[in-house]
Amino acid sequence: MKNFSVDELAQKDFLICVGVWVILEIVSFLIFPAFRLIQVPGSRLQTWFLISLPLGLGGAFLVALSSRYMAVVNERESGQSKNVRLWAGQIMGGLGLTGIVFPLLVAMLEFFARMFSGL
Repeated sequence: MKNFSVDELAQKDFLICVGVWVILEIVSFLIFPAFRLIQVPGSRLQTWFLISLPLGLGGAFLVALSSRYMAVVNERESGQSKNVRLWAGQIMGGLGLTGIVFPLLVAMLEFFARMFSGL
């Protein structure tokens, strides 16, 4: 296993998160509507897309910042304050992941809304 420096770790995590977010954007806003798995009026789809841009990029940045923060805390802190700071880093990373998967959450919301509206 290769050990990364703190800055390399943050950069790697940012690029991976942006890549995952772009794939989810394509699947959620291009492929699902093309196969009619979700039917969203154009204006609402555009609104969801515009909301997902800052959330996805901000989420990727937050995950990278969180991984860097946790690596630094893990190296420098000890005792009870270390646990509290690690929890704070995990919460920050979780919020970032929520921003990254936002397109998928929107697609699931629209899919289930369509499915239950037919009942």
